[in-house]
Amino acid sequence: MSRIASRSAAVALTSAALMGLSALAIPGVAAAEDVNCDPDATTYSVTGGSIEWGFKQSFRSYFQTGAQGTWTLSEGVSFKGSERGADGRFAWPISEGAVSGANNATASGDGSVHFVGHSGALDTTLSNPTVEITGTSGVLKLDYAGNEFTMNPNDPAVPISGTQVVAATFTLPNASVFQTGGQVTVSSNPSVIGDAFVPAFDSYPSGTQLDPVTVVLDITAPCNGEVGGDDDNGGIFGSLGNLFDFGS
Repeated sequence: MSRIASRSAAVALTSAALMGLSALAIPGVAAAEDVNCDPDATTYSVTGGSIEWGFKQSFRSYFQTGAQGTWTLSEGVSFKGSERGADGRFAWPISEGAVSGANNATASGDGSVHFVGHSGALDTTLSNPTVEITGTSGVLKLDYAGNEFTMNPNDPAVPISGTQVVAATFTLPNASVFQTGGQVTVSSNPSVIGDAFVPAFDSYPSGTQLDPVTVVLDITAPCNGEVGGDDDNGGIFGSLGNLFDFGS
């Protein structure tokens, strides 16, 4: 048989084989989102959500009444629930984050909350929160800036500030699994003020109980490498290429 005839026969046989395969469900060509990814071969990222915390309910209630105060929200920060109620909380939008292990996650948010009360004697801004969760434990970090609180109008303003200080520590009722795609929400038990955060308001000493922390994480789970495929030669189609010699 001539080389041209041999090649034509191989092509015809291959075409018949491919037509038969078209009637079959071929593993490995499903959409990536339909694949149950192996956690050890998957990179999970936090791509959105919110960090929510009301600081302290009794403070919010007093701030708007006794202190005649107002707060100003910026860069996408919102307020959820009742301003003086137990469910009230500031919600910072998450800009980035990561998952490290099944029960560990970090997330950072943008925006600020500016408190002004007592005719300016209380002036504090909280911004750029970061949450770090390890199992059932977590910390909430914040930047703060303002002036030392004083009710004496003759006292000079004394600037205070802190960058990514631990504003509160908290525990979760149960460890959450973050190695998953979609949205995961965790809500803590009442939090406890961090020692480095005490000067921010100068009204609550170390050990003071604060509001719970709620974190809403939008998690993506892209698979590493190609989805499916039998080997490095291109799966079943690579095997067909090895079966028939298409060399010139």
